[in-house]
Amino acid sequence: MGTQIGKLLIQCRNEIEYSDLSGKKIGIDAYNMIYAFLAPIRYRQTGGGYLTDANGNVTSHLSGLFYRMTNLLPYNIRPIFIFDGKPPTFKEREIETRKAKKIEASIKREEALAVGDLESAMKFAAVTSRITPQMIEDSKRLIEYFGLPVIQAASEAEAQGAFLVEEGNIEAMASQDYDSFLFGSSQVIRNLTVTHRRVASKEGSIELKPEKIYLSELLKELHFDNRDQLILLGLLIGTDYNPKGIKGVGPKTALQLVQQHKSPSALFEYLDVKYSLNKVFPFPPDSLLDYFRTPEVNKNIQFTINKPNLSKITEFLVEERDFGKQRIKNQLNRMISKRRKIQQETSRQSLDQFF
Repeated sequence: MGTQIGKLLIQCRNEIEYSDLSGKKIGIDAYNMIYAFLAPIRYRQTGGGYLTDANGNVTSHLSGLFYRMTNLLPYNIRPIFIFDGKPPTFKEREIETRKAKKIEASIKREEALAVGDLESAMKFAAVTSRITPQMIEDSKRLIEYFGLPVIQAASEAEAQGAFLVEEGNIEAMASQDYDSFLFGSSQVIRNLTVTHRRVASKEGSIELKPEKIYLSELLKELHFDNRDQLILLGLLIGTDYNPKGIKGVGPKTALQLVQQHKSPSALFEYLDVKYSLNKVFPFPPDSLLDYFRTPEVNKNIQFTINKPNLSKITEFLVEERDFGKQRIKNQLNRMISKRRKIQQETSRQSLDQFF
């Protein structure tokens, strides 16, 4: 879900080019990315059925991962895939809510299929996405064949990634939301892994370009003194652990409240008087605050980055998962050609700057 802090931010968003991330290790929440592929990459003819191989193995996510990696690697961007561990107790209620929504969407999809409404069926199908152990295993295999690390988080991938950023093991987390900041990541890259590169606007369709946001600049724009205040803002608006936030308190009102009541104790005291804390929070808010401060993470993380094993990639996708051989070969060749072209342009620019 992610907290809706982004609605309050303008100045701290720094538009960058893909070339600015050359050589940088960027953490990616693997589950979020896989879900992002499972939702849109489906058969329209069947009203939203997954892409599968001859044996019924889902391949929608593999198609998404394959093309995403072949598009990023030419820029020498180094994705570090972080997989969720055991979810925290705080998230159990939200997980059950999501399961219920999937069941409801599945029923509505079947009803739409029964009357031949493929468009509605496709829409409901996107909500029913589930990640299975087989999908995870296949995803990890493909990622490793590309020479990229697979990291297992102790719990939340974003918390693990924030820890790796602060330890200097990776440059930033790539994410569309702002939860990584709540966990302490000093940098977040937006629009790096989005499925749709263009979005509608008042001026027409515009291209989404990567943005780099620094925690320090974000806090400055919101007139916050520390990360605790950012966490408090998230709790008021809503996070994965208290999705509804406080009814009637939108981002702007929440910002004003945190700016007026700067310490956790002062804010909680105000909220308790006005709303009664146990009525507006599913868990004691101080325990949620503490979790964001010190989440469970694996501290002894080591990883290496290797060259893509093109034969392994092709063998897995073509021979085991029924992808078209020529299609895979052509995309891998495009990846290599683009990488060489970018390298040549970079070398030429370096010489021009020298002279």
